[in-house]
Amino acid sequence: MTTSEHDSDVRHRPDPPPPGRRHLVIAYDGSQGAVRALDWAAQEAERLGAPLRVVVCVDWHPVASPEAAGALLAPPDLRRLGEQLADQAAAHLHAHHPGLEVTRAVHDWASAVPVLLEESSAARLVVVGSRGHGAFAGMLLGSTSAQVAVHARCPVVVVRPPKEGLTTPPRGVVVGADSSPAARGALRFALEAAAVRGAEVTAVRAWQPPSLWGSTQHGPAHAQLVALEQAQRALLQEAVAEAQRAHPGVVVHQRLVREHPATALLRAAEGAELLVVGSRGSGGFRGLLLGSVSRPVIHHAHGPVAVVHDDA
Repeated sequence: MTTSEHDSDVRHRPDPPPPGRRHLVIAYDGSQGAVRALDWAAQEAERLGAPLRVVVCVDWHPVASPEAAGALLAPPDLRRLGEQLADQAAAHLHAHHPGLEVTRAVHDWASAVPVLLEESSAARLVVVGSRGHGAFAGMLLGSTSAQVAVHARCPVVVVRPPKEGLTTPPRGVVVGADSSPAARGALRFALEAAAVRGAEVTAVRAWQPPSLWGSTQHGPAHAQLVALEQAQRALLQEAVAEAQRAHPGVVVHQRLVREHPATALLRAAEGAELLVVGSRGSGGFRGLLLGSVSRPVIHHAHGPVAVVHDDA
């Protein structure tokens, strides 16, 4: 029997994701990060009155080393392992989130990234943990989470672990508000998230004066600096006003700071329950995977980070 014949015998493909972008997708692999993400996704589904689809992907990668040669004579029963993980997730949801509408999809002999990207084409939101099984402890973000955040066709929430020693419950939504299409989508997403939480939004626009001004090595003069700041403030007010048309009852605090945007967002998000960023900010090339702001934010934030694409 050839490898392809063997694969066709053992693989089982679940039903495709339902259309309509009503449901949330949670990637589950049984890791501590996945359990944290599972609870976050369940709470969000309850807020939105949406179904939750638990997606389990299991694959087998035997170790190719002289020591391991012959140690694994046959691949494990991945279908059984996947069903056990799905059962584990379903039992957890039944115990902690009774009444939530839950479906599941188990993919054996399948890598998580392509499966989750396919799921994102029909989902309202995809939720992933920051690291799954097999990730090195020193890694900031697992490769699956990073790739899904980059390429998904809907917003993605990466559930980062909370800051150690946090004693007060997180509150409020923080969003980066530059003038890019992705940031405008992030603002809309942030206001929608705040509306279902009964929370307030802090819209942060960070900017830095140019280091070169004319032909000299000096920064802009005071009057020019004031004019630049006024222009930045006007852009922030315009972006917030546009987003508030759909949610006029949500309180939005506008914060304009002279700081690197990633640093400003991470600082503002301390104690927040959700940080929202666009996948690429102003000036980002479309070919870039994640912008210079969104990338460090999802690596270093303490808490959930939503990544919103301009075409989501």
